[in-house]
Amino acid sequence: MSEQTPLIRNIDYSEYVEIVGTAHFTQRSLNDAYQSVRLAKPKDVAIELDWTRFRLLNAACATCPKRGFCRGRCEFIGATEALGNVDGNIWLIDMSEIEMRERIRSNMTFGELVHPRHRVIFGLDENPVWLWETGLKDRVIENSKRQMEALRRLHPSVWRVLIEERNSLMAARLAWIASKNLAKGEKEKILTFVGAAHVEGIRDLLKRPTLIEENLQRLHLAFTPPILIKRVEVKD
Repeated sequence: MSEQTPLIRNIDYSEYVEIVGTAHFTQRSLNDAYQSVRLAKPKDVAIELDWTRFRLLNAACATCPKRGFCRGRCEFIGATEALGNVDGNIWLIDMSEIEMRERIRSNMTFGELVHPRHRVIFGLDENPVWLWETGLKDRVIENSKRQMEALRRLHPSVWRVLIEERNSLMAARLAWIASKNLAKGEKEKILTFVGAAHVEGIRDLLKRPTLIEENLQRLHLAFTPPILIKRVEVKD
């Protein structure tokens, strides 16, 4: 690992990270994001976005005629808005979409290139958004696990990048933030918002931080620190 990566200690980083699993663009996830931020009053909020997606989503919300009463805002943007007028750090911890596409192409197997991509969908009679909105999160998560397992079998290179590599990179960046905080004597939890499919994998890596280093090396992932967007309190 490079000198920019977290100092790997024999500690459980999950004690310093609170992960909220979400379903993107659902009203319940947006409400959960607002409530989590307002209850925790965190100094650090980490979200599953890169700079390009964060900028585009913010721009779309800023120019939307429904701003203020829209029911379709991304919960990640909602979480940053919920911070309000406070001193706080917003961390962008995800891999960029450009890097995802490049890594998928470079890892494609011959079988994946020869055969057309299968449509990996289970539970077509169950709308995941409707299930999530009605509070049936466990069913959505179980369906998602089945989809991910099918994706792993049919398109291992896609699964590797979208799940395993992103989990490893996001866990490394969260550990880096936590390490910086601990070095300053700060033990507040990093409130983190990621898609529900990533929660279990990231949490497991944070509990065993040596696996983060091993995964970065095995997957040939170059660590770079997360992007920091500083929220500064404006006093009247």
